[in-house]
Parts: sequence; C-alpha cells; structure tokens
Amino acid sequence: MDSKKSPIEGRLLAALDKIDRPDTVCAGGDLPLVMPGLRVAGVGLISLPPGPEQASALIARCRQAPYGKGTQTLVDTDVRRTWEMDPDAFQLTNPKWETLLADILAHIGTEFGLADGALTAHLYKLLVYETGGFFLPHQDGEKLDGMVATLVIALPALHEGGELIVSHDGAQHRLTFPGAASGNELSYAAFYADCRHEVTPIRSGHRLCLTYNLTLAGAEAEGRRAAPTGEPAIGTMTGILKDWLGDPMREKMAVLLAHEYTRDGLTPATLKGIDRARTEVLFEAARRAECIGHLALVTLWQTGDAEYAEHSYRRRRHWDEDAHGSGEPGDYEMGEIIDETLSADHWTDREGNKVDLGEIALDASEVITRRPLQEDEPGEEEFEGYTGNAGMTLDRWYHRGAVVIWPRERHYAILCQAGMDAAIGGLRAMVATWREDSDASQGSPEQSPSNPQWRACRDFATAIMTSWEPVLSFGGWAANRRESGRADLMGLLVDLDDPALVDRCLREIMPGDAWVQVTPAFPEFCRRHGWSNLAAAITAVFDADDGKMIVRNAALLRILCLHRDTDEDRLALCRALAEQMVDLVIALDGKPVGNMPGMKDRRVVLLANLVEALGVIDADAPFARLTEHALARRDGYDLTDAHLAALFGLESWLVRRRPEPHSAIARWLRQCRSALTDIVADPPQAPDDYRRPAKLPCDCGDCLVLGRFLADPKASTARFPLAKPRRQHLHRIIDDNHCDVTHVTERQGRPFTLVCEKTTASYEAARKRHQRDEKNLRRLDALMERLGE
Repeated sequence: MDSKKSPIEGRLLAALDKIDRPDTVCAGGDLPLVMPGLRVAGVGLISLPPGPEQASALIARCRQAPYGKGTQTLVDTDVRRTWEMDPDAFQLTNPKWETLLADILAHIGTEFGLADGALTAHLYKLLVYETGGFFLPHQDGEKLDGMVATLVIALPALHEGGELIVSHDGAQHRLTFPGAASGNELSYAAFYADCRHEVTPIRSGHRLCLTYNLTLAGAEAEGRRAAPTGEPAIGTMTGILKDWLGDPMREKMAVLLAHEYTRDGLTPATLKGIDRARTEVLFEAARRAECIGHLALVTLWQTGDAEYAEHSYRRRRHWDEDAHGSGEPGDYEMGEIIDETLSADHWTDREGNKVDLGEIALDASEVITRRPLQEDEPGEEEFEGYTGNAGMTLDRWYHRGAVVIWPRERHYAILCQAGMDAAIGGLRAMVATWREDSDASQGSPEQSPSNPQWRACRDFATAIMTSWEPVLSFGGWAANRRESGRADLMGLLVDLDDPALVDRCLREIMPGDAWVQVTPAFPEFCRRHGWSNLAAAITAVFDADDGKMIVRNAALLRILCLHRDTDEDRLALCRALAEQMVDLVIALDGKPVGNMPGMKDRRVVLLANLVEALGVIDADAPFARLTEHALARRDGYDLTDAHLAALFGLESWLVRRRPEPHSAIARWLRQCRSALTDIVADPPQAPDDYRRPAKLPCDCGDCLVLGRFLADPKASTARFPLAKPRRQHLHRIIDDNHCDVTHVTERQGRPFTLVCEKTTASYEAARKRHQRDEKNLRRLDALMERLGE
C-alpha cells in the first residue's frame, strides 16, 4: 500500500532498532528428571532426593559459604547461611548431564536474545541449604572474563522455602523451583550477574543446587554483559510520541511486530524475543506521553486479477492452517490490485486482557514497519475462477501483530471508528462497570463531573453521538432491530442521568435513525428532569414521517402514555403526540407499500401500540380516526392479525376500565364484532370434484397444460415427463401460487417425470381459519357481555 509516511516514522524505527534484545533478566523452569550422577569424595553416589543421613554426610564434607564485600571475602551467617563444595571435591558422572546442560543453555540463550551456542557454562559450586539457610540480597561479582549470568540447577531434594528473588529496574522476579522442591524433577534459574538477588529462608528440608558461571565470548559479549534496562529506550520513545502528538495530522499509529502470532497467541506474555521488550517500551512510553496502547492484529486485505493456470475452480487457505494442506501461498500471482483495506482487530491491553474494540480501519501512513505487510506470505488466500462475465480473482489477507497507539484525548473518537454497534458495546461495558463499582461501595451511582468513571462514560457517549452514522439501509430492519447495539443508546444515556445527553440524542440522533429505541425507564427520567424541559426535544422525534420512524415512535408513544402518574405536562404532551401520530399513519398508508420494506407486517405492531396508548390517555377523537381508518384498510390491517390481536391484548385493561358505550373504544369493539360476524356467516365449502383454481401468471406451454389439469373436474393426478429446467419451472409456479397440488419427481426413464396430485389444502386452510374466527367471535361476545355491551 502506497501512502505518504510521517517524519516521525524514521525516528521511531531507529529507536526500536536500538532495542536489540529481550528485556528478560531471568529465566527458569522445571525439567524431567535426569540424574547428574553426583559422586562426592568420602560419601559416594548421592541419592536424589537425599535422605537425612546422606544430607548430613554431605554437609560434613562442605564448608560454610562466604560472601563478597568490596575486595573482601567474609563469612557471616547473619548474611549468608549456606554450605558449599568446590568442583574438585565431587563429580558429575552421568554423560547425559552435558546434553541436558546444553538444552538449558539453548533455552536461556533464546530468552536472553543471544545467538545459538553463545553461552558457555562453567561449573562453580555445589550448594547445600539446610533448614534456616538463606542468603540476603546481594550482587554477584565477575568471577570470569566475559561472565554474563549465573545459572542455578536445583536438584531433587524435599524442602519448603528457598525461593530465589531477582530484582532489577524496580521489578522483582520470584522463582520457586517447584519441581526440585517436590523431589520429583529438576528446576533451574538463570539471571544476569549484575542483578541483585536473594534466597529466602529454608523452612524445612534441604535445598541442593549446582551453580554455574555463564560467559559470552567475542562480539556477542559486547554490550550484553549487563542486564537489559528499558529506561533509556522508554525516555527516547516518550519524547518521540510527544513530538508526534504535536502533529495536527496525527490520529493513531500501528507499530508492527517482528514475529508471527495467532489471534489467541497475541498477548504480552506470549510475545517472542525482542517483540516483548519493544512492546513494553512502547506501552510505557505511551502511558507517559498521555497515549493509549493496545496489542492488535493488523490485517491487509487485497483483491485483484489472478494471473493463474491449471488449478481448481475455487479454493481457500486459512492463515492458521498448515500451508501444505490445501495449496501453497505462491500458487497464484496477483495481477492488478482492484481494492484493498487495512484494519486492526483482536485487541489485548497491557495486562493481557482481551478488549472488544471492534475492527478499526487504518491508513497506510499509520503503519510503522521496516518490512511491509505485503512482503510476508499471505496468511489467507482465495482464488475464484471465471464466473459469467467476471474474470479470475485472487483475494489475499496478510496478518501481523502490532502495538496500536493513539492520543488519550482522542480515545473515544478512535473507538467510534469501529462502528456504532462496537462503540455502544464499549459504552455498555463502561456503564455496567460504573454501576457495579457503585453497588460494591454500597452507594447509589454518582452522576457528577467529580466521578471519573461517570465522566468517562459521558465523554464516550458524547463522542459516539458526534461520530454518529445513521443506518441508511433497512432491509430486514423490523425483525432485527433489537440485535443492533444502537437500540441501547438511549437506555445508556438514561442510566447516566444526564439531561443534556438525552436532549441531544432526542434532537440529533433519533429523528434520523429508527434503530435507536427508548426503554420503560425513559418516562421516569422525564419526570425527574421535568416533562416541560424535554417536551420540545421529544416532539422533534415525532416529526419524522417515514415508515420505520413511525413504527418506532408508536412504541415510544405507548411507553410515554402508560407511565403511571397524573402529571399534566406529560398528559398534554401525549395527547398532542397522539393527534400527530394518527395524522402520520393515515398519510403513510397512502404511500405505495413497496417503498417501505416490512411495513405490512409492522402495521400489526403499529396498531397494537397506538390503540393501547390512545386508549390509556382517553384520546377519543384520534382513537376513532385511527380505528375507522384501519378498518377501512383491511389490506394493511387484517381483522384477525391486527384488530383482534390489539383488542385482545387490551382485554384485561378494558375489563378494568369499562369504557362508556358511546366511546370510540366501544364503537371499535362493535365494528370488529360486526365484521367478524359477517365472516363467520359464510363458512367454506368442501370441493365436490377435482376442479381447483387454475389461474396462473404464466402462459407457456407447460403452464397451459398444468392449468387445464387444475381445471379438470375429473382428473386427480397428472404426469409431466420434462427436462429438469422445465420441471423446476413448474415447481416454482405451483409453490409460488399455492396451488392445491403436490409435486414429486419420479426418477425413472428419460426425461424424469414430474408427478402432480391434487389436494384439498386450500379448503383445509379455510376451514381452520373459520374455526379460528368462530372461536374469536365467542371470545369477543364474552368480552362485550362483561363490558355490558
């Protein structure tokens, strides 16, 4: 990807190049048991773990270990209480021990970022700690030229305590030797010789260990003998980031890592080699420079013309699959690139916690690396051959771990770049944490600028509304709107209890985005902050005149009307909105339904919400206009699915309320009963022959034959020996027109035969509808009797 780079990039890469080894100062672990063949003069072969008698015999051959103080070598059991033995007093007789030692050195070299074979181990002492033994904090002297580290191999010996604590750069690292302490395994630890370290007291048992001095030779030793310290690099990097903040064009940066990682393996604890050291420097420098940093997986997607031959029609290799399984990365050549995107996702914070920030787009100028992504082998690739008029295409995905940094002051605006649903998901989590922390402190949530959690939530909500992008396409919107995080925005603002945020959402967001909903808590918020203060903003929401907004606003009006209080400001607002809503519904129904996907089904919910809302606030005139309009529009408001469903949904309320006989509700009940009585009076008749509805929308030869079969009063079955495309055509005609015919393909002979057999499906469906109508009429009669009608 070609893009102009920032001048900061060169300085930042140069600073990273100076971090040329991991920040590891100590390494250790447990190993499967390999006996060293420890043989001590005068004692013999030492059993591991040693018993008390053999341990005592071993200690008898040792001397009290000294310690160094300046140029002096002193013995003081208040500083060090340890027994030691020189290598000339014992032997390691197992030849496999040297192989094990080489494996340990290789692991240490990897952890310390050294070349293979760079370390040499020199056996120094056998140490024995008995109960009460310890060594206070100290630093090893350079016992050999080129000495870089100390290696301790703890032999199997039952004990408690004796932990090794290594301190460097203000951090402590505790190594516990669990395998050796259990008596079942070997344990080892290595640390740079210039690190202060101590051995905690042995609480019971004996601790046996071999110590080695580790040296580096030649060029590898230059600058590597001291433990790595990140402070100079952190200071340099902090200055670079502060300069970057002064660039008015800066938005974010993604510093690519050197090694490859899977999505699940991209955490600070699992970073390899110098990636770990560089990442920690970047994290700390970002913190000091008032920036925020995360680990993320950066993905470059490219699609283009495929210059390709001799391969299958379509195949795909995933980045976490074996490259030899389903095609090598070099099988296809990318021609002209048609499109490409660059993004970051799969986020992890400095502590290793997964963070759901969504997929955030990157610009090529924001990616900092010496090795461009497209120079890697693609992690995924997909080839597609010719399809109609389209040529062969090749899609490739390149993945690399990165430290992504942005200014703290731009944090919420950056999060909004992942999309509204992801941003609201983040706000939802923040609000939940704020409420949980308030609950944990046994207090009500504190909504004030002095509360940093509340202030952070408010700032994020403000950024979301500033970045808001309404949904412009509403295919399937009615069925899926609750799946969108947008639906929760107003509920979260109400939780924050900030009138300014809610007012802004009502005026700027809700009039243009029907996905934004209100919750039953909204009226109480309005009561608390004054209905009159929010009336103008609420009215602005109801000015929208398209179908999706009207359906949403009907649900909102229902929530406002059902609130149980006698506040005159609320009631006046609800009555004004009721008049406005009925006007909007009547105008909407005059528009072509084709321009409003899903509206036919949503009118059922629309009518139910409005009749309940209008009935509760005694809006008699708009109620009458609405129901009379809906009864006259049976194509949009089915008697059963819309009117009776809404009516029966109000049944318990009607029984409690008992509307006056002259009211609009009572008239609606009578009108519904009259219409239903007419329907029930005309029951369906079973067919007395095989004649079925034969009007079909197609006049092709096959459909003409099918039509004659349907109209034939004597024919129950027909056979159509047809080629597959012609059979499929008849399938569609029969299914799309709900013909009373089954169709099965008889797969014998050529061509196969479509066998059609007439049914009474239409009559059975009509009979079930009539039974339903009779039941609904009895229920309606019972209700009207209870109401005194």
